[in-house]
Amino acid sequence: MTSLSEIKREVLKRVKPTREEEQRVWRVVNRVVEKAEEAARELGVEALIEVEGSIAKGTWIRGDKDLDVFIILPREMGRESLKTVGLEIARRAAGEKWLESYAEHPYIEAEIEGFKVDIVPCLRVEKAEEKATAVDRTPFHTRYVKEHLTEEQKNEVRVLKQFLKGIGAYGAEIKVGGFSGYLCELLVIRYGSFERLVEESADWKPPVVIDIEGHYDSPGKAVQVFEAPLIVVDPVDRRRNVAAALTEEKLCTFIAASRRLLEKPSLNFFWPPPREIPFQELIKMVEDRGSHLAALRTGCPRVASEVLWGQLKKSLRGIEKLLETYGFAVLDARAWSNEREEVVFLFELEKVLLPRGRVARGPPIYKREEEKRFLESSRRRILAGPWIAGGRWHVFEERSYVDARRLLEEKVFSASLGELMREELRRRREVLIDAELEKLYREIEEFREELADFVVKKPRWL
Repeated sequence: MTSLSEIKREVLKRVKPTREEEQRVWRVVNRVVEKAEEAARELGVEALIEVEGSIAKGTWIRGDKDLDVFIILPREMGRESLKTVGLEIARRAAGEKWLESYAEHPYIEAEIEGFKVDIVPCLRVEKAEEKATAVDRTPFHTRYVKEHLTEEQKNEVRVLKQFLKGIGAYGAEIKVGGFSGYLCELLVIRYGSFERLVEESADWKPPVVIDIEGHYDSPGKAVQVFEAPLIVVDPVDRRRNVAAALTEEKLCTFIAASRRLLEKPSLNFFWPPPREIPFQELIKMVEDRGSHLAALRTGCPRVASEVLWGQLKKSLRGIEKLLETYGFAVLDARAWSNEREEVVFLFELEKVLLPRGRVARGPPIYKREEEKRFLESSRRRILAGPWIAGGRWHVFEERSYVDARRLLEEKVFSASLGELMREELRRRREVLIDAELEKLYREIEEFREELADFVVKKPRWL
């Protein structure tokens, strides 16, 4: 059996950037920095231009295309200056292809030689706790990691990042709910190596507390401040949990995958094999377990990824609740988008057609007003009853909807939806049941592996 150390060496060979790639990255970054410095001089602003993120810290992975350049303005200029002079410097540094994006305040997203360069204005502060916006803290993160991470540990971070990518747990964005790059760096600083981290995490039991700088007297004190399964106190800001965006699902995925990696090391954890399963096989799997697939297809709003996935997650919860409210048991649910023109809400249902009637249980007999309301409200839908059982009124009433397709077509707007998705659903929507999903499978190539993962359930790394 291949050892974990051998696997790690092979992973590092594949993920460590080549010298040529490093030179290309720094050529692009330095050009942006020079243009930003020139723009600041022209505008008479004493701005400090810094490279941030994994590039600056030396923990980036081969093929990464995201670069971060920060325009650090004097604090006395105030937050409004970020939207005016800060943004103007960023525009001049961006070149020809750029767009304005928004987080707490605007920044410029530029495309230069195939790289996505975020040019972000922020304010200079003496301590991270004095920040006016979240990004003001970023330069402190960069400095802390550069001071505490050895050259060898930078490679440990790279291996960890690829492991998390392989198991679908890398990225703190809403879409993933996983580990951020900064969190990866802090975990390696804390545990020293990738192997030690997976060995320790295999025995984690939430809440897990990591406080590298000892900001709190005890783990219990940190737990009182932060409610989260993993608490990693930011070394530069004691009020922040670096793992706040990490969902319990992704933490559990990491723990489970760490255990399996230790038991049976394999490159499949880092690069899971693709799933190429013909549509008819997928449908047969669902038929064999006696359940059904339902998909609601619609358009994709043209917004930033974070905004989109916030809308998708909210809408998915709302539609799932709608189905459950009308008696359709949801076995699994997922939202998918190619983030361009397509959105699909995908459900596995116990049944797509329900019996005409259902038993509705009313209030206890001794609650007179509630009893009266129940019997009056259900009168028009009664198929049998009412009768008393267990001290309560019961009726056998007619369901409002027996067909999941009709429910999704007619009542979707009564669900709690994100407003942008509500607009898209008004423009176009299509409900597909079971074999009808072949239309999606054929028309949207990117959706095929998502559908296969949804049907098979088992993680590809397992």
